[in-house]
Amino acid sequence: MNPPRLASSTSPTLSLFFRDSMIYNVALLSFVLGSAAGNPEIWLNDYPPDIKAKFGAINPKAKRQGYLLIIPFLLVSMGGAIWSTVRLRQQNGGTLSFQNAYAHTFGMVMSFWLTDLLLVDWLVFATWTPAIFVLPGTEGMAGYKDYGFHLREHLRAAPALAIVSIVLTLLALAMPTPPPSK
Repeated sequence: MNPPRLASSTSPTLSLFFRDSMIYNVALLSFVLGSAAGNPEIWLNDYPPDIKAKFGAINPKAKRQGYLLIIPFLLVSMGGAIWSTVRLRQQNGGTLSFQNAYAHTFGMVMSFWLTDLLLVDWLVFATWTPAIFVLPGTEGMAGYKDYGFHLREHLRAAPALAIVSIVLTLLALAMPTPPPSK
């Protein structure tokens, strides 16, 4: 049985989107939470300003770890969105309009944007605030409970993610379409 399609045969398929976005988000969450649990200082630039000011500069070891993490993180975040869009084009017989491809790619990227905001920043960081994510010397600081900071930072990133999604869409549409799976 074929999954239901939106408006036309080239519109994004919801079941593909939800399945792929689940895989995508779990993979990216593993990177973020795993690295933060291993050394939260890697993510110092993403902490609220009061915490960054009190903690001070990032140490060279954490900086190196951050550089090592960025390559696989970008491969998974960009590659996952491209892979899903190529799969969507394959599912649609090898054709997919730019508009529908962009909607799918942007949706994938924004699914992690929302997952990161709701699960990582608001639930884990601001609500639970486990000790493994608290930087030494910053215990109990107000920034750990600043939900507005995380929302503002995510909203600032959204326009850049829209532009990145255009590039990822063009890359996905330029890739060869794999033969249909049987």
